[in-house]
Amino acid sequence: MKVIPVNLPGQDHSYEIVLDPGGRQRLGEYLSEVLPGRRLWLVTDTLVARLYGHDIVTRLQEQGLEVSLLTVARGERSKSWPVAARLIQQLLTQGADRGSALVAMGGGVVGDLTGFVAALFMRGIPVVQVPTTLLAMVDASIGGKTAINIPAGKNLVGAFHQPSLVLIDPQVLLTLAHRERLNGLAEVVKMGFILDAELLAFLSGPARRLWADRNLEPGELLTEIIARAAAGKAGVVAADEREGDRRRLLNFGHTLGHALEKASHFRLKHGEAVAIGMAAALDLSVARTGLPAAAAQEGKALLTGLGLPVQAPPLPPAEVLQALMVDKKKQGQRMVFVLLRRLGEAVVHPEVPLDMVAAWLEKNRGT
Repeated sequence: MKVIPVNLPGQDHSYEIVLDPGGRQRLGEYLSEVLPGRRLWLVTDTLVARLYGHDIVTRLQEQGLEVSLLTVARGERSKSWPVAARLIQQLLTQGADRGSALVAMGGGVVGDLTGFVAALFMRGIPVVQVPTTLLAMVDASIGGKTAINIPAGKNLVGAFHQPSLVLIDPQVLLTLAHRERLNGLAEVVKMGFILDAELLAFLSGPARRLWADRNLEPGELLTEIIARAAAGKAGVVAADEREGDRRRLLNFGHTLGHALEKASHFRLKHGEAVAIGMAAALDLSVARTGLPAAAAQEGKALLTGLGLPVQAPPLPPAEVLQALMVDKKKQGQRMVFVLLRRLGEAVVHPEVPLDMVAAWLEKNRGT
């Protein structure tokens, strides 16, 4: 078991990230410790409910915890006002109050949605994150950024609402599809690009076989990768909870990535879109922040070697740029991008012209 503290200075909502193989079987013990005496609602999607949710709720009830199950459909479309409103209405109908708490068990969609509902309900109730995808384990469950999507764009309505605990059980990745594992791997690579060049070397060396073989083994190597990426994000969050400065570095690959997701109507998965966004950011870094061209090629070679895309899908660049125009980081006709000075060192660059992004999309669009 590994414990990573998320220390938020001067505030009373610091918490721990606990990596505990098989920990889902001990969820009741963790909940009794961090949320004693509260009535609980476990929120998950239909697939995770079938794999784990129903059994876990039964086990928690047998342990004397008062817990109910709420489910949402799988996919990004559940991160919406109608679904959030339905969950709030269900909580009210079932008697939830300010002494209640939510447990998010699922991927990033479930974590974001449940955290958002927890932030709004009765002006805020506790939430525990139990991520079941690699993407959620190393990124979405950590840091308290919650959101829903609206027609104009992804994550444009949200709130900061820190969890009481993040419980990571790497064993659940055994039931995760290979494409979903790669989806999360993109966020691991991102942490290497912005903070940890040694992690990049680790991913291109000893850890590469984890993704070359579709039969993923949730052993010490995988746990170490998750812990290293999660600890990196925890450190950034602790230094800058509300994205005032340093936390913006976590957006590496996301500016263009979110636009690609929206333009593809979310057929492109988040990690795939971020991988393409990182490839673009590597090339833009050569032009704007002096990243050596050889380093950009090395970074893109790592992405392709791990099975991640580096070319945009055959979407009209105008549609991608239209989605980009509503990004929270746009300033006039220029975008705020996170770029690299070198592999492992990122910087926020406030002046990337949109025509430069358009030129990259035109040159790097697949067929």
